[in-house]
Amino acid sequence: MDVNSVNKVLTATLTVCDERIVAASPEVLGNQRKAGKRHTLELYNTSGNIVYFGGETVTVENGMPLLPDERRIFRVDDPFALYLIAEKESDVRMAEYCV
Repeated sequence: MDVNSVNKVLTATLTVCDERIVAASPEVLGNQRKAGKRHTLELYNTSGNIVYFGGETVTVENGMPLLPDERRIFRVDDPFALYLIAEKESDVRMAEYCV
C-alpha cells in the first residue's frame, strides 16, 4: 500500500459475540463501498477470548483464530469480505485505511 495514497483512517471498536458481524464501519459499508476504495483492515483482539474470522459463513468451528492480544492486517477491497464471530462477547479494535 502506498502510504501517500491513504487519505482516511477510520477506527472503531467492534463487539463480537456468537452472531457473526462484518468487519467494517458504517461509513465504509456506505460511502466507501460504492467507490470500491477500501484497501487495508487492521484488527487487534483486545479481549481475553479467541475471535474467529472468515468469509460470510464463518463459525467458531471453521474460522481462523484471532488470539487474545493478536493483531492481523488484511488487504480487502470488499467491505463484506471479512466476518468475525466469538463464543463469548469480545472487543476487537479495528482500523480501516481507505484511499
